[in-house]
Formats: sequence, structure tokens, C-alpha cells
Amino acid sequence: MQKHIVEIAGEAVGTLMPHARGLRFMAVKFHVWPLDGKVFADPATAQQAVSDHIAATREAMTDRMQ
Repeated sequence: MQKHIVEIAGEAVGTLMPHARGLRFMAVKFHVWPLDGKVFADPATAQQAVSDHIAATREAMTDRMQ
């Protein structure tokens, strides 16, 4: 069993665990909780999804503050 750590800016935000359909994301930080349980084909796809989620969240927060 091989686990993968997903990091953003040097901070671990989740881990990928083997799953029958690929790799299941397990969130360890609140700001990526919406992705918890999602299954990805490979670590690069999961990393991109986490990055996209964080960017979208930041953009939405910026829009609310304006």
C-alpha cells in the first residue's frame, strides 16, 4: 500500500489512499474538506484538483469582500 501526501505551499493538506477506482483523497485541513472522499486517477490529478479548489475559494472570498 502506497500513500501519497498532498501539499500546497509546503503544507500537508491531505493524503491519497489506494482505492478500487484509483486514489481516495483524505483531507487533513479544513479548507480542503469539500474534496474529502473524492477519488482521483493519479497524484497529479489530485494535486491539481486541490490547487484549483483553493484558488476558487480564495477568488470567491475576494469577490465577497469587494
